[in-house]
Amino acid sequence: MAGKARRKGRRGWSRSFWIGLWCLVSSAALFLPQASPAYAQGAVFGTPELKARQAALLNASLADPANLDAAFEYAMVSARIGDHEAAISTLERMLVFAPGLPRVQLELGVLYLRLGAADVAATYFESALSAPNVPPQVAERVNLYLAAIAKKEAPAKLSGMLATGVRVQSNANASPEGRRIQLNGSTFLLDDTATGRSDVNGFVSGNVHFSYDLGLQGDTLEADLVFYGARYDKLDRLNTEMAELTFGPTLNLARIGIDDARLGLYGIANGIRLNGANYSGAVGAGVRFGMQVLGKDEINTRIELRRRWFNDTVRYPTASDRAGYSLRAVSTYHHRFTAAFTGRLSLLLDYEDARVAWKRSLEGGVSAGLTYRFASPFGAEAGPWSIDLEAGYSRRAFSKPDPLINRNRSQRDNEAWARSVLTVPVGTSGTAVALTGELRRQQSNYDLNDYTNALGMVTLMQRF
Repeated sequence: MAGKARRKGRRGWSRSFWIGLWCLVSSAALFLPQASPAYAQGAVFGTPELKARQAALLNASLADPANLDAAFEYAMVSARIGDHEAAISTLERMLVFAPGLPRVQLELGVLYLRLGAADVAATYFESALSAPNVPPQVAERVNLYLAAIAKKEAPAKLSGMLATGVRVQSNANASPEGRRIQLNGSTFLLDDTATGRSDVNGFVSGNVHFSYDLGLQGDTLEADLVFYGARYDKLDRLNTEMAELTFGPTLNLARIGIDDARLGLYGIANGIRLNGANYSGAVGAGVRFGMQVLGKDEINTRIELRRRWFNDTVRYPTASDRAGYSLRAVSTYHHRFTAAFTGRLSLLLDYEDARVAWKRSLEGGVSAGLTYRFASPFGAEAGPWSIDLEAGYSRRAFSKPDPLINRNRSQRDNEAWARSVLTVPVGTSGTAVALTGELRRQQSNYDLNDYTNALGMVTLMQRF
């Protein structure tokens, strides 16, 4: 009987593994770009082909400096592979040969805007509009960029993202896949409803960011609202609503000699509802630090302290055992390898206090990610696509043994996950579709906390 249960558990783990592997492979590889022979016809090139084309156009421009078509294409190819210096110098040289070209002034403004030089960009945009016989398409794009610059320079700014989608999971309730578990050395059989169950849910999420420039050397007041809601098809006890608000000042550290660095101080308030009832709430404070290093890299660190309360309900009668303080620190290093590839490395430390000792835990973890951005197969106007790959591991240790499960050993969890996300822009208005696949495996010395979960998710996002 025990052998039969173990075989059932292995079959369940194998099923979850293959579902997760399929999700990861399909979301990462389904829409990879296909190489094509001619950039001039709007095809998609890999970086080596673009660099070869750039070299050929440079030779053509040197052989015939008056060939403005070759020079312009050289500038566009250079911009596409991230060689902004070559693109800018070429376009500025074109204006020497042929002053007042609106299209060239437009592209120069775009390049300077990408480099963060909004004042210089605005000068080129305004020059393009002042030229006689400006093409309507150029005038339309210039006005859009000028409006964006004016909005960016306004003291109050509002931005954010709304998302909705569908998620399918092989083990939505994060429970063991077999019914047979050990409790204090004795074997017990779980009810079918307490084992891992697959389910599908719909969700809505979003974040709204507000900032106000205080006019004090770049200092701002910032507020962020994050919210999430999910409804499950079968496991209605997992129906969730969550909202969190943070608010506080962010200071420019250039005043104390630290360039390209910012320090934020903020308060925290959040609440969670589960299965239609108030589940938990928290208040706290946090500090965040962000700094650019080596010109193209960035470090972001966040430390948060919260006081959390939990409410006992019919479905969750012991939730209040988790009440207490929590301290969480996350630090991420972002590195840009090329214009197309960026990577990140994150470290996590999380301590959770609790009313009962066997719920107190200390967790440490690490994750690494790589993002690849590439031109859309449907033309540059569609916006670049991206593939993001991430993998991570964490270890969690609890302070005391849980007397109901194991009187002699405290709980120890090892969790690993791998995730891939393909993001496809839709049009040019900030809309995108994301396909996500994830495989998550938690190994625990407490059978009730040992599980595998594979998920696939389709998300529709709108930025504003």
